[in-house]
Amino acid sequence: MRCACGQKNPPEAWFCMACGQPLGVLLPEERRFVCVVFFDLVRSSERFRKGLRTAYHDLQEALEEAARTARAHGGFVHRFLGDGVLVLFGAPRARGREPWRALETALRMVRASPLPARAGVASGEALWAPLGSGQAGEPTVLGPPVVLAERLSKLAEPGEVLTEGPTLALASGTEAELLGPREARGLGPVEVHRVLGVRLSLDPEEEALLDRLRRVFQKPPARLNLVGPPGSGKSLLLDRFVEHPPFPAVVLERMGPETPLRATLLEAVEKAFGAPEALLAPAALPEKLEVAWRYSLGLLPRPGWSREALEGAILEAWRRVLLRLPRPLLLVLKDLHNPDPTLERLLREDFPHLLLLVESRRPLFAPYLALRGPKPPLLLTLQPALDALPPRERQALLAWGVLGEVPEELLQGILGPFSRQRLWREGLLLGHAPLPEVAQVARALVPEERQRAWHREAARFFRARRDLLPLARHLEEAGEARKAALTFRLLAQKAWREGHPEEAVPLYQRAMRADPSLEEALRPELQDALASLGLAPEAERGPRREDPILQALGKAEHPFDLLPLLPGLKPYPREEAQARIQLAGALWRAFQPRRALEALDPFPPQAPPDLKLLERSLRAGLLMDLGRHEEAEACLGEAGEGDLEALARFHSTRLRLLLEMGRLKEALAEGEAAYREAPHPWLAAALLTAWTLRGRLREDLLREAVKHPDGKGLALLALAHHRFSRGESPVGLLKEALREARKLANPYVYHLALLSLALYRWAQAPGKAQALSQYLLYQTHRTGFAVHLELARLLRAQLLLEAGERVDHLLGFTPSVPLTRGWRAALVGEGGEEDLRGYGILGRWVRQLWGSRGRVWTRSRP
Repeated sequence: MRCACGQKNPPEAWFCMACGQPLGVLLPEERRFVCVVFFDLVRSSERFRKGLRTAYHDLQEALEEAARTARAHGGFVHRFLGDGVLVLFGAPRARGREPWRALETALRMVRASPLPARAGVASGEALWAPLGSGQAGEPTVLGPPVVLAERLSKLAEPGEVLTEGPTLALASGTEAELLGPREARGLGPVEVHRVLGVRLSLDPEEEALLDRLRRVFQKPPARLNLVGPPGSGKSLLLDRFVEHPPFPAVVLERMGPETPLRATLLEAVEKAFGAPEALLAPAALPEKLEVAWRYSLGLLPRPGWSREALEGAILEAWRRVLLRLPRPLLLVLKDLHNPDPTLERLLREDFPHLLLLVESRRPLFAPYLALRGPKPPLLLTLQPALDALPPRERQALLAWGVLGEVPEELLQGILGPFSRQRLWREGLLLGHAPLPEVAQVARALVPEERQRAWHREAARFFRARRDLLPLARHLEEAGEARKAALTFRLLAQKAWREGHPEEAVPLYQRAMRADPSLEEALRPELQDALASLGLAPEAERGPRREDPILQALGKAEHPFDLLPLLPGLKPYPREEAQARIQLAGALWRAFQPRRALEALDPFPPQAPPDLKLLERSLRAGLLMDLGRHEEAEACLGEAGEGDLEALARFHSTRLRLLLEMGRLKEALAEGEAAYREAPHPWLAAALLTAWTLRGRLREDLLREAVKHPDGKGLALLALAHHRFSRGESPVGLLKEALREARKLANPYVYHLALLSLALYRWAQAPGKAQALSQYLLYQTHRTGFAVHLELARLLRAQLLLEAGERVDHLLGFTPSVPLTRGWRAALVGEGGEEDLRGYGILGRWVRQLWGSRGRVWTRSRP
């Protein structure tokens, strides 16, 4: 196919092999990052004094020479403007190294010109689009860099190339002389630089990579896969490496499906060996393999073999040829992102005289050297990767980047069929969407009108599917603000109804951003959603005031009245959390720990921090009541956020866990630190208990503990234990603690007081101790308080053993805590006293009782 530039291309080519334009495809309107060269002949009008024909001949010769030089260096000759030439690098197709190539081309054009000439070079974003509704038949480039390049050329003296700072910064290594600010017509003052020479320079990190490449390729055989995302600098590194290759090198540019592989291979062979026969002769291939090899170079027509047989023969032929290379050869394959499968298989093999360096975006073989992400500006660095794609895949990738993560079905509907596999093999996809930097570039490349059109198509697609969230997003991007805002509002209301006001809040906020005119209507709903999370006061005229569930909640007189309301409280996490905590607390005080634990689930994860902390404390306490101390400890990690009440409850529960697990020393240290941070009567009561077990009564903690209803019961228990440790009777205090526990319905204090009274009566009045133990056994078995049940069984077993009765039925359980484990071990004759040392005075008390009775029991008596 012949391109508009005049180049004749082979049938399988998709891009022009001279100028790089897509063949048979009109370029869409898009933004591009371009480096513009404006070449200008100086005082050309004076030549017309010699006659029109002579002047025309001289100008034609000079401009044609400039155009040839530009094309030879990869520039696109966009316009002949009078006595000037406009050359683009980066449009219609980018090839990489645009800033360096533009500056070097400008210098060569000026120096090679038969007439006095000058040039200006500028870089930046421009619009590549047709003017006049496309009646001219081709796009044109519009934008600041075009104007600036022309103004710089007018400021230059004959033989000079001028550029501006941004272009110079992009082309590191370029030698230039700062001329200072110059007035550019219509643009104001511009910092101008005179270009003296162009060379490629790397930063220190890239220089280190270059040294590594040189070390790898010191001698054959050697191979390395240079891997990195688009725009990471792989090509610049290769260009520097091949400036001074360690061995004769053949550099092959991009070898993909759109580049005729046979023509590329023939070019490589001719570059390295002059003629194919020079490479073929040493291999001495059989006739069939020689036919396959010559076909792979395009020297013979396709033999009539099956595809598998032909590919296998080509692979074997090249393997034998490369094994017999007559001398070392460095083969550099650039941009090998989507290689031919046969070539990819060949790359995995080692050959004695071959040094292979391959550039790709994903590893094709080992070993490989990985580079980091793309360098700014992204539009400049990623354009070559996008432009190397077939037009349909390129459009699909741009649309994908603009639309975000959408089904391929949608893209196929907008753009027609394309190959996702091709985009993946090119290393341009991450999961089900383009690389983030590719998406960013896509949004810069594609004009807003085209983006909005794609978003409208996407909105229609998701509306048909009744998928509201992507529908709202695409409506917003399409510029349909009111529809987008109303859809976001529907989503917010739905999320709130389903119990997720934390999801509703950002949706309301997004609705207000999409259409600010709806803010007044949406503000009360947003405020009430925040109020349901405990983050704002209730709105005066919001939906919460009208909800019958919240009205019923306000009228509830007893915590048990909350149970039927819980399902309706799902949209209100704060109120639901409060209701579950109140209900669980009431059930616990009703001696129903299992039902209390069930009442906490499911606890709303969106509840305010102080309620979450209260729930963790309550849950841990209930788990301990049920003998599940490992689960309880998992609930009692870091305290996190919470008010004074919540923090005090948390630390008190934590102290209870440590005391029940026999970690008295740890409990005292943590309790003192917590009390300094959050002084509270309930925490004072828990800390007082710990100090009492240590053998010390803290009067300051006692005075503080009695200020709290539950703390008063614990304080009485602590005072009773202290009195008993001094040889005084604790009975009066224990009975008072029982009265407090019954009055307030505190099962924890109630059971501890009963157990303490029974333990005291054990030595003083065994009959009363037996009665108390029997009642405690019945009570804890009925209500499910596991640890207290274990203690009741052990105490009952202790007393029965002393009376000479069998107790196997009482000892057949798995202890929950070290105290019951040690006591049970002692009863079955396995020792266990050492397990009680972490319980302070309580452990000593039990051991003292054993000693005072002489330990005369045995596990079984006749």
